Amino acid sequence: MTTRLGLLMTFCFIVAGLLVALVATASAGAKQKTPEAWPMNFALVRNGDCKVSCVQWISAEGTITADTGRQFEQFLTKLKGQRLPVVFQSGGGNVASALWIGRMIRAAGLETAVGRTVLNGCPMLVPRCPEKIVKNGWSEGEVHAGGAYCFSACPFALAGGHVRAAAVNARIALHQITDGRKSAPTPTGRRNLDEISTRPDPALKRMLSDYFDEMGVRSGDVFVMMGMATPEGLYNVWSAEALKSGIITKVFSYSDEPGYVIGGTDDEPGDVINIPPEIEILLK
Repeated sequence: MTTRLGLLMTFCFIVAGLLVALVATASAGAKQKTPEAWPMNFALVRNGDCKVSCVQWISAEGTITADTGRQFEQFLTKLKGQRLPVVFQSGGGNVASALWIGRMIRAAGLETAVGRTVLNGCPMLVPRCPEKIVKNGWSEGEVHAGGAYCFSACPFALAGGHVRAAAVNARIALHQITDGRKSAPTPTGRRNLDEISTRPDPALKRMLSDYFDEMGVRSGDVFVMMGMATPEGLYNVWSAEALKSGIITKVFSYSDEPGYVIGGTDDEPGDVINIPPEIEILLK
């Protein structure tokens, strides 16, 4: 009897230990952020033999944080005068930082695009894995316009490009202009521009209006699309709408990719250029 009781208690301890381990693992997994939620970082990427012909671009992916603008300012020093396209894939983030990035892009005379970077040797689930990003040199990989996305504050940074492009099957989305506060104030009492609320923010609207005018984007059209978003959702911008408003100035066809076709244009910011026939019909 004593032996059986001892075995039973041992079994219970083993089961309890396994349950604790499973809970700890699940908790750790829940705290892990997906690649899309990682803070935005920047990488110089190329594809091909640059002694003959290659594609080069700046990959900008992740969530825009309050510190992203400062990081991009430091990153620009690596270019040493090179004018490479900045290729964005981001779910958005801090508005003020996105505007700062956009202004730096415009001042540097760079072009922008919505695109997703796939680095050589990365797993399928993490196509732009950190271990393959070369911090002080060139990473190797590919860039694709189709299926990429630029949401929330990301289009604000995108607007900084002298030429700004997206594929027909890429996604651009906007949210409402709000004060960034929930019903309860933040602990610091300051606005958190990473969050969405139902409270309109006239000051933020004025700031964005000035920025859009500066970048050659039709602020009235953009605000209409923002107003069509739900308080905690996004409004998906069609290619024709993005062109008409000036959020983008170029639409990639299905055979085009960032880096291959951007560059060397004399068109003024805000002009509608390179419109595929299927998009031109929608603009009429």
